Amino acid sequence: MDFNNMEATDVKKEKDYPFLKKIEAMIDEAKHDDAKKSKMKRVHKKGTTQIAKKMGEEAVEMVIASSQDDDDAFLQESADVLFYYLMSIHDRGFKLKDVLEILKQRHK
Repeated sequence: MDFNNMEATDVKKEKDYPFLKKIEAMIDEAKHDDAKKSKMKRVHKKGTTQIAKKMGEEAVEMVIASSQDDDDAFLQESADVLFYYLMSIHDRGFKLKDVLEILKQRHK
């Protein structure tokens, strides 16, 4: 794919995915001590190692699903990987936009 010659209509704008910002806000909120109980809060409370472990587990499940003939399972596992990936980068103090900026720079 030639990123330099893509038409503007080929690239989805951030506004097309407002729920990603909402998920990132929920992840950030779960880090606070006064956040309401949630799965995100429990995982955050267990720390970086637990977040990495969950991301790894989901990645393995996605790889297994990718070799099977169940598109729904593959997409479900892909969503889980993306979720724990977002948790991981937020745990390190970054946001998705930071990673996207690197991709953008690589494809100039």
